[in-house]
Amino acid sequence: MTMKQFLLSIFFCMISVLSVYATHERAGEITYRHISGLTYEVTITTYTYSLSPADREELLILWGDGTSENIPRKSKQLLPHDIQRNTYLAQHTYPSMGSYTLSMEDANRNSGIVNIPNSVNIPFYIETKLIINPFLQYNNSPRLTNPPIDAGCTGVPFYHNPAAVDPDGDSLVYSLIPCRGYSGEIIPGYAFPHAPNSISVNAQTGDFYWDYPMTQGEYNIAILVEEYRLGVKVGEVVRDMQITISGCDNRPPEITAIRDTCIDAGDTLAFQVTATDNISQIVTLSAYGDAVETPHNPAVFQSVPNYGTATGSFVWNTECAHVRKQPYQVTFKAVDNHAVVSLTSIKTVRITIVAPAPQNLQAIPFQNTIQLSWLPTPCNHAIGYKIYRRMNSSGFVPDHCETGVPAYTGYTQIGTTNMQTTSFTDDNNGQGLLRGNLYCYLVIAYFGDMAESYASNEACTYLQKDVPIITNVSIQTTDNSSGKINIRWIKPVEIDTVQYPGPYSYTIERSINNASTFTTLATYSDADSAIFTDSLQNTQQNTFFYRIGFYNNTSSSFLIGRSDAASSVFLSIDSADRRLTLSWKTDVPWSNYQYIVYRESNTGFDSIGQTTLASFTDTGLINGQSYCYYVEAVGAYSDSVLPNPLINLSQIVCAQAWDNTPPCTPVLQGNSDCENIYLQWSFADTCPSDASLTYIYAKNTLADDYFIYDSVFHPTLSYTIAHPASIAGCFFVVAVDSNGNQSSYSNELCFDIDLCDAYRLPNYFSPNGDGANDLFRPYPYNFVESIDMHIFDRWGVLMFKTTNPDVLWDGTNQFTKQNCVAGVYYYVCNVREYTLNGIRTRYLNGSITLFR
Repeated sequence: MTMKQFLLSIFFCMISVLSVYATHERAGEITYRHISGLTYEVTITTYTYSLSPADREELLILWGDGTSENIPRKSKQLLPHDIQRNTYLAQHTYPSMGSYTLSMEDANRNSGIVNIPNSVNIPFYIETKLIINPFLQYNNSPRLTNPPIDAGCTGVPFYHNPAAVDPDGDSLVYSLIPCRGYSGEIIPGYAFPHAPNSISVNAQTGDFYWDYPMTQGEYNIAILVEEYRLGVKVGEVVRDMQITISGCDNRPPEITAIRDTCIDAGDTLAFQVTATDNISQIVTLSAYGDAVETPHNPAVFQSVPNYGTATGSFVWNTECAHVRKQPYQVTFKAVDNHAVVSLTSIKTVRITIVAPAPQNLQAIPFQNTIQLSWLPTPCNHAIGYKIYRRMNSSGFVPDHCETGVPAYTGYTQIGTTNMQTTSFTDDNNGQGLLRGNLYCYLVIAYFGDMAESYASNEACTYLQKDVPIITNVSIQTTDNSSGKINIRWIKPVEIDTVQYPGPYSYTIERSINNASTFTTLATYSDADSAIFTDSLQNTQQNTFFYRIGFYNNTSSSFLIGRSDAASSVFLSIDSADRRLTLSWKTDVPWSNYQYIVYRESNTGFDSIGQTTLASFTDTGLINGQSYCYYVEAVGAYSDSVLPNPLINLSQIVCAQAWDNTPPCTPVLQGNSDCENIYLQWSFADTCPSDASLTYIYAKNTLADDYFIYDSVFHPTLSYTIAHPASIAGCFFVVAVDSNGNQSSYSNELCFDIDLCDAYRLPNYFSPNGDGANDLFRPYPYNFVESIDMHIFDRWGVLMFKTTNPDVLWDGTNQFTKQNCVAGVYYYVCNVREYTLNGIRTRYLNGSITLFR
């Protein structure tokens, strides 16, 4: 026997002795797969100490629907170091859709677990959640393909990955949770293994990282694996696993592989993986995960154990069946053959299989629509296609792994088709497209899990110029009855002269304040200029829409088509304190990219600013003074052969600035010394206030309504309420400016008498006429409405009564007028006090010593 073999046998003999003394459950999980309908096949997998007498031929499972069952062991497999893998299998039919928690609890958890106090008396508990959702397909849980028994060394980072494989391609989310014991409760005193730097699990990949173990022994952790489909949780599995930490002089191998990547379905992904050991031990490379487990043409990983450095070859001939939104995951595991503890390194690579882009997208204009067509994707399990549109070309070419159509491209989805339809007619939801503009399109294929292909080539086109195109609707004169509007257009240049040989004529049509009711104003021949002035209109208050009809007059006149409608620029103004806010509306088939604002001065109208927005605020004005404005809209069609720029003016609008802006909301503070109430308020530094007056609102109790208590003029920002009947009450303040604009209410501030000394009575007095303590009276008090006082002698005979809060008993019998003898007397007193909740009665009792 070599020295390494001797040390290895000693180590595992120690573990065996501990395990025989203890019991057997070390790790495990529950998984399931859908059979049919509401029937599922469930597997409990446990890892136990093979030499323990507590060997379970069956386990009790709680199905989560109120029933339970002892399920038999289907198989057991001996693993190195006296570990036994047990598989228990059963089927169960659930009564209905719903959420069910399957669980198994075994009393025999092994002893000596460092991070589970008194672990030998703590049950081993695992659970899995099965969600049967009527709106989603039936679910299969992930399978965890990397065994949950692992080992590490003190002072060396520890790595593990459960290598979950989800047969449905669901998104998996990993988290570290406490181990559970009796009835699924968190184990009292449980703690995650101590780590001087960090201990965590990567939520996306499932990589568990412990940096680093410090104390030898056995540790248990639990990893929660949650499944999500289309953003909805569909299930979860909890794995309870055991890690044995020993003292050793080993270091784990280092793995080199590619980064996360994407590949087109149908292409081959091939790369090398290398694991290097610093001590030149034998290194074994293996691969886990759904990339090598998928039932459809899985990836192949081949590697031969080697001294020092092991190299593996990963090859995956992908196909369309592999396309899904969730990346495939492959975890490469490198293990050395150290004599005491074999250490492990892992590296996880995520691989996304992307459907190829639809090919040869074409866009053909027809009348006021554009007809699209493309070649089908080779991935015929796609649900269909999404169609996107934008004005003008984006030049978008997808980057590597950039699927779908990103929002930054400016494209908007306008429609979908099913998988069998590779054409689409864009008619702008029945409204028709606009001439003179460049329309661009992209198409992608999409799948049931919302995976998307790469985007197609970008296809762009214009509509034909076979009808007039309006270029100007500009207000020439502003008036409420004799206003004028100038209209210009471009005559058609792409006419089908065989179908429409001419001659041609044009009708100028107008609608006021909407684009729904047009009337014909005039008819022009083809020889006439393409300019028309609409006169005698109320341009001050109305918006004007125009369109141009195009007619063929060969034998009988008939309509060929009409231009797109275009409106005038309509300007509105909102007044505020020392400023006017201009806003305008325009509905035109071209794009306005700039607006210039003009304001009238003594010499005419001057430009005061420009904007790309449909609003502008003119500040620093004088309230009550009239200001007049108009807006110049600057725009263009995207077709470069059309006139550019297009200049159109709004009507002239005049308005006055006036103060309708309320002051800033004050912030109220205050305090009380139980004699007076002191209020102070302020305004935010960033919000200068023009308040001229502050109203103080008050109420005496919470149930009362507020009333105006008083007011003070600015700049006073404080107020004192001197000697109120009670300090109990609530307050807020409101600022008002010189134009009567009122701020919002300040915060509410309340006081109560609990802040102050309570009504108290002394315990002696001496009514002997010496001028000192001749009367029985309370200590100084406030906020008492009345009392009900009764004083008795020691035999219970009433000596005195009063409702006066000052009491003022002079030591005589109130009824016989005789002096009371010296001695002890007793009182009961109900004190009615003013409080924030109204009158409160407080009960007092005590004794009084009367001295003579």
